[in-house]
Amino acid sequence: MPFRCTKPTPDPVATLAYRPWELAIEPFQLSPQTWYVSGQTWVGAYLIDTGDGCILIDTAIPESLAMLVESIMKLGYRLTDIRKILLSHAHFDHCGAAEQLRRMCGAELWMSREDWEFYRNVPEETLVLDKDSHPQDFAADHFYQDDRPIELGNIRIRTMLTPGHTIGCTSFFWEEKNPADGKTYTLGMHGGVGANTMNDRYYSTSKWLTPALRDRFLADEEKLTALHVDIALPSHPNQIEIVDRAGTYTNENNIYCDETVWADFIRERVRQVRALM
Repeated sequence: MPFRCTKPTPDPVATLAYRPWELAIEPFQLSPQTWYVSGQTWVGAYLIDTGDGCILIDTAIPESLAMLVESIMKLGYRLTDIRKILLSHAHFDHCGAAEQLRRMCGAELWMSREDWEFYRNVPEETLVLDKDSHPQDFAADHFYQDDRPIELGNIRIRTMLTPGHTIGCTSFFWEEKNPADGKTYTLGMHGGVGANTMNDRYYSTSKWLTPALRDRFLADEEKLTALHVDIALPSHPNQIEIVDRAGTYTNENNIYCDETVWADFIRERVRQVRALM
């Protein structure tokens, strides 16, 4: 699956608030234990079956929560199967439904301490960003420690602080074994690469983010592209095209496995950020 990106979704929040069917999508499998479950094509949410409960990465916004819940249930899981919710960063499109979902499933809520402070101090740059969405305040139960993987069942998720898009943007890496051939795949999801918060116009008005974060994002390019990732997952599915193959994955035909995609994706996002400088 060579790297390919597509154009961003136009007017996504209003679409999900008033015409959600226009972005609706069925849940689909990406690897032996991971499914795309956000129910819509704007923001990704991933369910990982650990064999001893599930881990959910990101929740999207309240206006699409019903689509996420329906996706999970269509796969045969109950909300109470979710034991841990991991947030990639503090923007409303990734954490807006976190509090509602946590109350529904009783899961632990995890995020970076850096973005917890960003969220608590500057809600106008994190949670309150669009008049058509109505996210709820939430409290984190645990903070990531990059030297301590998050473990559940047979899954160990390594977190990596990757600032730039936000100060506490966090990426996730984990391994899964394919029962069809016995091979072990490394999956990776970058926590956020949006150049919309890494440009001088944004910095001129931000109360919290500075150009030093952009410098860190650019400096991390070599470190990130050197990582081995077999299956690269996007926080927004237009950033790495995965929807075009939805519903065609099998363990015998791992269509999302391509170790070149991750590095190409990182280089493209760095190029976009540099183009705005």
